[in-house]
Amino acid sequence: MESSDQPPVNDPRGPEPSPRRAVLARDAGLRRISKITRWLVGGALGLSGALALLAANAFHGRTVTTPAHPTTPTSTAPATTTPSTTTPSTPGPSSQIQPPTQAPAPTPAAPVVVSGGS
Repeated sequence: MESSDQPPVNDPRGPEPSPRRAVLARDAGLRRISKITRWLVGGALGLSGALALLAANAFHGRTVTTPAHPTTPTSTAPATTTPSTTTPSTPGPSSQIQPPTQAPAPTPAAPVVVSGGS
């Protein structure tokens, strides 16, 4: 004779839990998953911040520098000189703007391009 309170021997589910116990188990599982999710999100944010900091320190941007001794380009253009003019010894509103003593020359460095803007 078999008792009706126990499941059959071949039933893999085991005894049926009470509804109250099932609700408590479900709530505990949801709390556990919530906690794990919070830790994973926090860890992912921390790891991405650390990798961004590492990349920012490892790969510096290029800075524009001017050489201490500028090199003169080898071109066939003749050097132009401007005639010297006399200027007043005291600069004031009557002084004239003087042209440069040497014409501008192209630099061997690549131009700097900035993207973005307003």
